[in-house]
Amino acid sequence: MLSVILPAHNEAEVLAISLPALVAHLPENAELIVVCDRCSDATAEIARRYTEQVFSITAGSAAAARNYGAAQAKGEIFLFLDADTVCSENVPELVGQLALGTGNSVYGTAPLQSDSGHWLGRFIAADINRFNRRHQSMGGNCFVAAGLFRAVDGFNTQLLRGEDTDLGVRCQRQGGRYVWLKGGHFVHNERKFRTHGYVRYYCSLVLGGLLWQLSERLYARSLGGQA
Repeated sequence: MLSVILPAHNEAEVLAISLPALVAHLPENAELIVVCDRCSDATAEIARRYTEQVFSITAGSAAAARNYGAAQAKGEIFLFLDADTVCSENVPELVGQLALGTGNSVYGTAPLQSDSGHWLGRFIAADINRFNRRHQSMGGNCFVAAGLFRAVDGFNTQLLRGEDTDLGVRCQRQGGRYVWLKGGHFVHNERKFRTHGYVRYYCSLVLGGLLWQLSERLYARSLGGQA
């Protein structure tokens, strides 16, 4: 069974687009869990149009919201999606199939695609894909076998950012089997790049990646966490 988990903070506008596209292609036995974290808009109301499993919390943390959703989940594998992500039609089915015959060891992600088609957006998506494949890493759109997720104690709630990269590191150290789901893709919403500027935001990602490769301890501290 597949459990799809979405954390959301005031995401009513984007959920109205991403959720109908998602539920149209969920396997019959999959469950969809939406965790509304400190929402003051219609996020919960929109989510309830597509699933009964809508929870409201006040954690103020994507990591905590994802962990909360995972604690409610019944599936053998978890697919974590950002609220503004649209994935290719086959991703839920492909991830659900990974739970069969792989035990509790699988984790990974799928390639990102630019939502704008702009050359900078395509370049950034390609660079993130290279980084993830080279380091067996992943972003907020990822999948983890339920047993492996619990074995590594889920996302690190002390991290304000980078909790997804950190989870991949711990899954790898736990003996997880990394899967690059090349048969599917996630459409990367570039609103943060548009808000902060493509070059500026990309540079912050590059610097973060370099710091992570040099020293995971310093990387964790820079993001507000404990190594």
